[in-house]
Amino acid sequence: MREFLDRARTAATDDGRLPVGAMPGWDVFPFEADSVRVRPLEEYADPEPDRRKDAADCKVCQARGRPDLVLLEGEHLTVIRTAGTSLVFTANVVSHDHAPLDDLSDPGLSELGLLVGRTYRALKALPEVGNVHINKWENGSGHLAVVLLARPRGVLQLRGSNLPAWADMLPRIPEQEYAERADRVRRSLA
Repeated sequence: MREFLDRARTAATDDGRLPVGAMPGWDVFPFEADSVRVRPLEEYADPEPDRRKDAADCKVCQARGRPDLVLLEGEHLTVIRTAGTSLVFTANVVSHDHAPLDDLSDPGLSELGLLVGRTYRALKALPEVGNVHINKWENGSGHLAVVLLARPRGVLQLRGSNLPAWADMLPRIPEQEYAERADRVRRSLA
């Protein structure tokens, strides 16, 4: 697999940076193309470091213990909302156990598909939502979290894979507004 970095480095400039690529030309790219600079490629990390947090430090585990954030409890998984968001709504389908997707049982995998689909429909039904994006990230906590991000209706600049970057920069919506939407999502999932 070492050929991956070797191949990438042949496309890099003398200072080890790859060209920016086509993404800055997308109408939904959140940054001006002339101010974007690609970081140089780093060396292989082999073996990769263990990035899992202890369950006591896991934000997902902490959120599962807060009834105001829990939207639905399944047999193996829970649907939670984040504590705050800049988007219309953000929900996570998370495992009950502090474990990654690799450790989910077959019944848990079946429930994952069902809950992601039901949560998608519940978020898409909110009148303020234009679309719902689904992602899975586990690179820091070691706890399965399938993230559903609801893009505001009509705000087309937020479309696509840069939605999380936009969400990081936009101001948070008022908690009361978010809590009211959470109640609608909770009823829809019930």
